[in-house]
Parts: sequence; structure tokens; C-alpha cells
Amino acid sequence: GLSQVVARYSVGYGVLEVLLSDRRITDIYIDAPIGDKLIYLIHSEWGQCQTNIIFTQDEADSFISKIRAMSGRPFDEAHPVLDFDLPDLDTRIAAISPPLSPDGTAFAFRLHKTTPWTLAQFIDVKYISPLAAGLLTFFIDSQATMLVTGSRGSGKTSLMSALMLEILQNSRIISSEDTLELPIEYMKSIGFNVQRLKTRSPIGTSENDNEVAPENALRTALRLGDSALVIGEVRSKEARVLYEAMRIGAAGNIVMGTIHGDSAYSVWDRIVNDLDVPNTSFKATDIVVVARPIRFKGSIERHRRVVQVTEVKKHWKEDPEEEGGLLDLMTYNAKKDELEFIEDNLKESDLFTRISSTTGLTLDELWKGIRMGAESKIYLVSLKNEFKLPELLEAENTVIANNKLVLLKEEQLEEFGSVDYEEALGKWKNWVRTYLVKRVQSRAK
Repeated sequence: GLSQVVARYSVGYGVLEVLLSDRRITDIYIDAPIGDKLIYLIHSEWGQCQTNIIFTQDEADSFISKIRAMSGRPFDEAHPVLDFDLPDLDTRIAAISPPLSPDGTAFAFRLHKTTPWTLAQFIDVKYISPLAAGLLTFFIDSQATMLVTGSRGSGKTSLMSALMLEILQNSRIISSEDTLELPIEYMKSIGFNVQRLKTRSPIGTSENDNEVAPENALRTALRLGDSALVIGEVRSKEARVLYEAMRIGAAGNIVMGTIHGDSAYSVWDRIVNDLDVPNTSFKATDIVVVARPIRFKGSIERHRRVVQVTEVKKHWKEDPEEEGGLLDLMTYNAKKDELEFIEDNLKESDLFTRISSTTGLTLDELWKGIRMGAESKIYLVSLKNEFKLPELLEAENTVIANNKLVLLKEEQLEEFGSVDYEEALGKWKNWVRTYLVKRVQSRAK
């Protein structure tokens, strides 16, 4: 016991290590002036909590010299921001100091979930509805371009990770991000073919930094051949490169990214008015998914929810809101705590018409596929509850389940030239119950 404590305070991160090892904590805040205030954190079960722990200035100084040495980056008056990923603890740190923070050094820690969220887990915690999950999977299968938007803490990066797991495993994926939040190593470990590009952070780094600018990384990614492209966070100049690629079809594949915003309209506003992407290029976006922390009936507790799935139509010129360019496919009803599908709007959808013409499937067949995706995910959640088996919803198992469903559909296509969705789903459910559940149970023991 004593040797562990000595190690923690000499080569480790001191008292922080205790907090960082509890993976139910999602964020830790240490405000300036250090030593005056108790450490504040956000816990996945208990929400916002004030601890009884004080971080001293000596501990802060020792911690700063450690992260300076590990990152190889300056952190001083000329460079008052340091953004860094703690590799051994799956944690991202943002540290600020004077003159930016006049009261002294302050820290914010974001702890990443050690395994990525899956759409089935999101259905289980009511973050997303089964139909929305089926719909988003269908858009990925149809190689639509998607942007996920939301404020900090809305879960957009976690949702992006879950959507990446829906990409077929025989695809090649290239990810580009400045802070490493996407679960690339984990995805590789369960059989995905992913190439990660690390780009320069837009804050706290100098131009002569040895990291690559995001727009240059993106040009490289497009030269790396036919791949699904995932942008960790669309922030600045790389937006123009991304849209040029999408427009001329160089991306030609699934393109997904996250961006700060609170609605489909705010995404358009940010991309066109702040990031200088022309309207004609912005139309290369097919779908915007909006996530938001919701407080029910004035409660202080926040629940994260997907609140909007919106299609970007192609026939408008100046302002998509005024000209009916933004078509809501799903919107959130706070009274019912439900993401509701707006069936009437389907008649106006350009995207469904396009997918129907490129796949040769009728709208009815497309919807059967979407519902099958939704039902497969509900079934996994119901089995997780029936067998009290949370591991069933982890990515390593949901990906196997997805693959099996795809294979059953392919078998039917080869044999009959079309898919009997009910029969395929029935066979798949039987396989999950008799094979996958037993496999997960034996591993859980």
C-alpha cells in the first residue's frame, strides 16, 4: 500500500491519479487560483459533484513539468494554452495559465470511455431512438455525408464513434483529428481497417510546430485512396478542403465529421459564414444530426439526447431555412422524451429519391431495411436486460452481430435476388440468442 502511494506521488499524477482511474467520471475541473477551491467533477451516474479534495500549487507545478516534458510543447506566458492527451489514462487535458488566466493555472480533464459507445448502448440509455439508429445506419450504408453537431458535453464525439462502428468492416477508414478522441486503437483491435491522421491543434500551438495543419492532413487523406473519411472536429480552414473533395466526388464515399453548433441551421451558418465554404459546396452535406443536453421540467440534472435528424436539400440558393432547404426527418418531443419521425416530410426528401434510384430499391424496400436495422438493435438491448449481460452491447459484440445480419441479407440476395427482411431478421435473432449470447456469457465468466 505505502509503496503505491509513494509511486503515485513521485512518478505518477498524485491525487489526480485516484480520480482519473475512476472511469465513471467524465470531466474534472481544477479552477484558478489553485489551492483555494475544491476539485469539481462530472460523474456519469451522479452528475455534477464537488469533491472534498484540494489540489495544491506544488502538485500543480510538478504536474505541469510532467506534461510539458511528455508533450514536448511550451507552456509559458507566450504559450498560455496546452492541449494534450494523457496516453496511459485515456484522458485529454486542457491547461491554461497567465496571462490568459489572470488568477493562475487552471485545468480541465475530459476522460474518454475506455470502450467506444455503441448505438445499442445509446438506445439502452435513451440517448437515441431505435428508429433513428436504424436510419443513421442506413445513411452510412448509402454512403451519405453526415455532420454531427452539438454543444460541449452533448455526446457528439461519442455518437460519431458509435456511427464509425456501423461502417462495414471490409471498408477502409481514414480519421483526421487534432485531439485523439475517436476509438481508433480499439477499432483496430476488433478488426477494422483504420488509418489515423493526427493534426495540429488550432489552439495553444505555434505555426512552426512539427504537427501537420488539418487542411494539409485532409489533402493527404484524399490521396490515400478510396476510403470512408471521418473528421474528428471540423474547425477551420480544413472545411473548404473537405467540401471541395465532397463536391467533386473525390471523397465518393462515406464522409462524417463533428462540428460545434446547436441546430442544422447553425451548422450551415458556421460553415458558410464563418468558415467561408460556398453555399453550392455546403449542399454536399446530406444529413445533420443534432445532440443536446436536456433538462427535464427545470430539473438541474442533464440528460443527453439526439434531438434532430435533418436532411440538407439541394435546390435552394441563399438561405436554406427561408427556402425550405432544411428538411427535418426526426425531431424531439420533450413532453414524451421521444425522437419522433415526421412521415409527411418523406415525400419531399431528395436523399431517399436519390438512394432509391442508385440502389434500384423501392421506398418500401428501403424502409424495410431501416426497420430491420432498428429492430436488430432493440433485440440486443432486450437480451442484455433479459440475461443481465451489459457486455452484449459492447462494440466487440455488436460489430459481430452487425456483420452476421449483413451476411444473412447477402445470402438471400444471392439465392433469391431480393431480401426477405422478416426471414433474415428471424434467422439473425435465433443466431444471436443461441450463439452470440452464450459466447458473451462464457467470456463474461
